[in-house]
Amino acid sequence: MQDSFFLDNINKLFSKKKYNDVIIKIENNNQFLENYPDLFNICGVSKILKSDNNKSDIISALQDFENYFLNSKVDNKKIEAVCNYIATCVVNSKKYEDIISYFSKAKKIFELCKKQIGYNEKLFISGVDLYKYLVDLYSAKQLLKELIKKKSKSKIVYSAFGYLNNYDYEWNLKEYFEYSKKIIDFFPQHRSEIVNKINYKENKKIKIGFISKDFKANHSLTYFLKSFLLYFDKNKFETYGITLTDDNFIKDSSLELKNNFENWLNLSKLNNQEIINVLQNHKIEILVDLLGLFHADRIEIFNSRISPLQVSWLGYPNTVGFSNIDYLISDKNLIKDGEEKFYSEKILKLSEIWNCHSGFEFDRKLLETPVKLNKYITFGSFNNFLKISNEVLEVWSEILKKTKNSKLILKSSLNVNNNIIYEKFKKFGVHNSIKIYESSNFKDIKDHINLYKKIDIALDTFPYNGVTTTFEALWSGVPVISMKGYNMNSRCGESILKNGKIDSLISENKKDYITKALYYSKNIDKLEELRLKIFNNILNSPLFNSKKFSIEYQNKLLSVYNRTI
Repeated sequence: MQDSFFLDNINKLFSKKKYNDVIIKIENNNQFLENYPDLFNICGVSKILKSDNNKSDIISALQDFENYFLNSKVDNKKIEAVCNYIATCVVNSKKYEDIISYFSKAKKIFELCKKQIGYNEKLFISGVDLYKYLVDLYSAKQLLKELIKKKSKSKIVYSAFGYLNNYDYEWNLKEYFEYSKKIIDFFPQHRSEIVNKINYKENKKIKIGFISKDFKANHSLTYFLKSFLLYFDKNKFETYGITLTDDNFIKDSSLELKNNFENWLNLSKLNNQEIINVLQNHKIEILVDLLGLFHADRIEIFNSRISPLQVSWLGYPNTVGFSNIDYLISDKNLIKDGEEKFYSEKILKLSEIWNCHSGFEFDRKLLETPVKLNKYITFGSFNNFLKISNEVLEVWSEILKKTKNSKLILKSSLNVNNNIIYEKFKKFGVHNSIKIYESSNFKDIKDHINLYKKIDIALDTFPYNGVTTTFEALWSGVPVISMKGYNMNSRCGESILKNGKIDSLISENKKDYITKALYYSKNIDKLEELRLKIFNNILNSPLFNSKKFSIEYQNKLLSVYNRTI
């Protein structure tokens, strides 16, 4: 009777969102925990949901979820415990650096749960998320393969398997394309008004909307858009920024971006059907996808015909697979003649480069090459750690071995336990040459850009090239060595370097990549000449000419869209 009264009281407090009261009552009556392990979960969730939680609450909640797993006798409760543990790590790892160390415990309880229970769709999907933060692409893909084999119907599964195959060489162009054609079956089509019945001619100008979940403070996407928008022909176009992220994240570059749009629609609280209704009510004529498969929850919007012209650009450097996305904006360097058949969208090729960076407003200064001060070469890469493929590890390690006393600086937007990265390089015996900088220690974009001052030569990743990082390095006057690829996402470095007129940094293969890195590390005079050339010329290249780029972009869209509806 006492037990029933206590449990009922806890449930009532939880339903009324009195989370602090729930926590106090459970922790002050821990004699109930042995017989009612669900209380561990309720207590942990309360610590997550309470409005004033802090790092101690998050760590305490993780302990609660672990206890819930260890004390539960029912499979679905064990699964809930593990999923809650992993989700808590993922959500809070960027906010609290200390949480990153808990991913190793998450792996232990996940693998124990998997061993005890076997296949479970919810558990495996959570495991995929976990392995991404453990920078274990192989294990993530193995789970996804099993989910697909078991005929999961989750759009998250099929999207994740699609985009993770950009990070290695397992698929060629044809294999990726064939897979992308299957994805559409797992995304619903929402109701939409037939575009032929919408009178777009009532619009005084062509309404063009750019839709994204990444219009956040200093997100890389904002630096490719904010200046580009300033040169839109206001006699022809009316621009709409359509954000699917709360405006609380709008500051710095994203605030500037917001101000550069003529209209701003925050649709983050709406479901996909409601978003479609709003966009059609606004009579958006050209809708630009900046989401791609990275955002399975929202990309399905483009599985419906919302606007007369639907275009994919910038957010995802590959085909999405949806028949209702009409065009993929690319350039002649990214998709070669004859390869168009491997993309679901028609290819709209820009004459020079597929995007353009806004640059930065703080002063550029030509600094002495770091090797002159350090007396050793410093390589660097600030790409997402998932892009450090096995091939990249092999090549970078070879470069470090053959360059006496050299160092490699790394920094990633993905917060992970740095020991994981050190261990990867330890297998090649070069871990002592690696220095990792934590993103959380950089207060703003200027701090981040200043880190390029420490680098003599930047090293691009492959097959998934850097984009933002290559633009940033070149803006700073730092040369970037990249390698030719086989599809759009693996040729980004090649296109950037060609448009920067520094083709000499494009390598044919791994051997050539190593040769170029060694040449410039051993010929400091040539390295200094190259750095001076980049510093003096790069801002005058197509890479940073927002006006020219924007005008061609608009003309290309006009060439395929005539308002005849």
